[in-house]
Amino acid sequence: MRGNVVGEWKQDINPYFFFIHQYSIMGKQREVETNMKQIRKSILPVTAGLIALLLVTAGGWGYYRYIVNRIPTEEIDSGKTYQYHYMLIADNISSPLWQAIYQSAKEAAAKENAYLEYVGGDMVSEYNTDDYLEIAIAAKADGIIVEPNGDPEVERLINKASANNIPVVTVMEDASGTKRKSFIGVNSFQLGQEYGEVICKTMTEATRKILVLINGDIEDPSKNLTFSQIKSEIKEHSPYGDQVEIEALRINSGSTFESEEAIRDVFLDSQILPDILVCLDEVDTKCAYQALIDYNKVGQMDIIGYYPTESFLNAISRGTTSAAFELDTEQIGRYSVEALREYREMGYVSEYFSVDLELITKENVAEYMEE
Repeated sequence: MRGNVVGEWKQDINPYFFFIHQYSIMGKQREVETNMKQIRKSILPVTAGLIALLLVTAGGWGYYRYIVNRIPTEEIDSGKTYQYHYMLIADNISSPLWQAIYQSAKEAAAKENAYLEYVGGDMVSEYNTDDYLEIAIAAKADGIIVEPNGDPEVERLINKASANNIPVVTVMEDASGTKRKSFIGVNSFQLGQEYGEVICKTMTEATRKILVLINGDIEDPSKNLTFSQIKSEIKEHSPYGDQVEIEALRINSGSTFESEEAIRDVFLDSQILPDILVCLDEVDTKCAYQALIDYNKVGQMDIIGYYPTESFLNAISRGTTSAAFELDTEQIGRYSVEALREYREMGYVSEYFSVDLELITKENVAEYMEE
């Protein structure tokens, strides 16, 4: 059972209860009386003051309505207070990868009396990472955990958070040019090297074309470094490196729908259809494997994936696909919270926490499959 995430959009939240909830998160809530009349009498002046503050500092009444009606929150036990408030901003709030990271981070946060608020995009959300960073800054969170996507606006907001004394920890993808305090994950050079080694083992004399799917902003330096290292590894270490064409296809969205469209176009165009399709993220892996089945390309193309689904693991077991990589999500979540705590207590923290990168092949896939 994954977490206790409510994740429902509260369209009719009473403002009184919203601000009670916010005060509880920040450890500033006074004990709430059980009598509704007393609650309203005691909270009304505070509510009015907070609304006035939002009108001045956060874009006015529209912003207030946005906060009340749009942020998905986790239910908190009545009367529970927390000493710290962290925000985990996910690329895709409903993905198994992010759910696993959240579970680990939530458990770590609970041990230090911190409330971890879990927010992010999904298939229907009209808000993105930029919006949630703005919200975290306005809420004066005690720490932010986020995956950068190479967007300059995201990097600007990371710096803005730092300027407001809010430490930011980046996960999976780094933003080394910003004032983030620490990065949790595998560095891009190592990731490219690991992928390159597996591709070299997968290649045969018949391999002529390799296509790497890159889901993210075209300016993302970490993705560019990963792709560059994949190419270098193949050219330097594969006996077939000189005969193969290696290209990248950029999909500038975390949306499943847009990934499906882009990958469908690959399968429909014989000119770009590769012998090996390389996926660097969870969404592309899922979409690529489904397309492999839908377009009857099993045996004609190999896929190397990332954070595979159960169906992809089954494909590895059958030899339909070769391999997939998986980051240790427990380490990502736990290290992220530990980094925020270390910075809070000591004023500094290691800039890099390395997590395990696990390679799943036919030889060890049984260890990862559900019983």
